[in-house]
Amino acid sequence: MRDYIIATDSDSELLFAYAQEMQIPVFAMPVSLDGKDYDFDLDIEGKFPTFFEDLKNGAKVSTSAKSPWEIKQWFLQLLESGKDILYISFSNQLSVHFSNCQQAVAEIKEEKPEARIVLVDSLTISAGQSLLIRRALKLQQDGKSLDEVAAYLEENKLRSCVLFTVDDLNYLKRGGRLSGGAAFVGTVLDLKPIVHVTDDGKLVPTEKCKGRKKAWRRMAELAADRFDYGDPDNEIIILYAELEDGKAFEEILKQTCGDVKTMLWKVGPVIGGHAGPGVVGMSFFGSPR
Repeated sequence: MRDYIIATDSDSELLFAYAQEMQIPVFAMPVSLDGKDYDFDLDIEGKFPTFFEDLKNGAKVSTSAKSPWEIKQWFLQLLESGKDILYISFSNQLSVHFSNCQQAVAEIKEEKPEARIVLVDSLTISAGQSLLIRRALKLQQDGKSLDEVAAYLEENKLRSCVLFTVDDLNYLKRGGRLSGGAAFVGTVLDLKPIVHVTDDGKLVPTEKCKGRKKAWRRMAELAADRFDYGDPDNEIIILYAELEDGKAFEEILKQTCGDVKTMLWKVGPVIGGHAGPGVVGMSFFGSPR
């Protein structure tokens, strides 16, 4: 069995320390904050220490994609290790990044027929993508081949569930996921949408609750209904912009779901830029979306 690398992009929002510890190559996605461009390499505290304060003060954030040529150069550098590559990408429905990866790999295979790069479209993003990466790494450590891990991901990726709610509806409006009228009415009535990732990898509001705490409780109920309690490796990644919010939601989750394993992860500029300050969310393995 040939040795292989498991790689991903920074839209996975893996913990920076974890990515370093596990030696995961991470393709840095571009982020613009008030017109200044950054390559987000997962180092939230190093590059974006005041990100959410900046948003509260009116800073504008946008994300974009890199060209197939830039992706190709990155893959070529990884191939210098002599190993095959299993690349786990965020959803093709949220960016042209995955299609750019496909183009880059096609060009590499024309030039280097012996090169092996397998692309997996996770059909999710952020912590949902991170859960799949963590599963893939465990399978690799257990001795599974690249093909076996890729097959597992394809068979199970729709079990990776992502739910989050926002405090300021204007961020969803800017991202095109909520109309201006709906954002206005929702703000006046204090309605908080719960956003989920669909089967085809889109971010779509699915329910509305009056007030943040009711939205948190509803998310916990949805987790209790869908969480796979029979999976010994299952865990809930809690996403937060403010640590106090994350801890408060964790308490609600424990009350609703029982003694499940949880991890608190600070949201980066990917979800944070589109959901805004006050975002709270989670990801877990459960029944298919």
